[in-house]
Amino acid sequence: MGTQPNSAGLHVALIIQNTIHRYGIEGMIRSLDGISSVHSANFGVDEIRTWERRQFDAVLASADDLATDDARDAIRGLCGRGMRVLLLVDGPDGLDVPWLAQSGAQGFVDWAGLEPRILADAVTDVTAGKFYVSATLARRLLGRAGPNPLDSAQPWGPAGATLTPRELQVLRLVAQGLSNKQVSRQLQISEHGVKRLVGNVLAKLNCPNRTLAVVRAMEDGLLAV
Repeated sequence: MGTQPNSAGLHVALIIQNTIHRYGIEGMIRSLDGISSVHSANFGVDEIRTWERRQFDAVLASADDLATDDARDAIRGLCGRGMRVLLLVDGPDGLDVPWLAQSGAQGFVDWAGLEPRILADAVTDVTAGKFYVSATLARRLLGRAGPNPLDSAQPWGPAGATLTPRELQVLRLVAQGLSNKQVSRQLQISEHGVKRLVGNVLAKLNCPNRTLAVVRAMEDGLLAV
């Protein structure tokens, strides 16, 4: 079972090796409403594994600090316990997409332009079971995509997963963290229509949920090249 937002306040853990970054993020988190506690680790795989016996509402980790198999296995263990993991990445080049597809992380935030409001949105979404990609990261991903496939009349997608221009449009909005209702408003179509398009995308990408669909889209070049 996944964690549920705690009405008494959220318990947040940090896995950030860089001392300056860790103190900065800890200060931002403590400044947010609805935070009950912040646990900042002396970074180490053994310590992370001890967290599997605890239950944090959200775990914020620097992707740069998860380069070893042991560290990544430890993160998977936290996700397997239902903890919501939010990864801080250094732009699109900081995304090790094959691993992220299996990591279980619920969200990704770019270090660039990071501020309390963005962290608040990210923590709120992931603890509510939603997938989150910061707008800065989404823009940087889309900015690398080259010519816009939506400008073409031909369906576009990776081998074996041909998406229509409309399905790709919905996928890109989902990758920006928009809900079905928000996508509906932006595209001026019914929410039922959005659900149908999202269902088509999940089926074509062979993904069970929106989270893996976005990660698979990154891997297959739908959002970046």
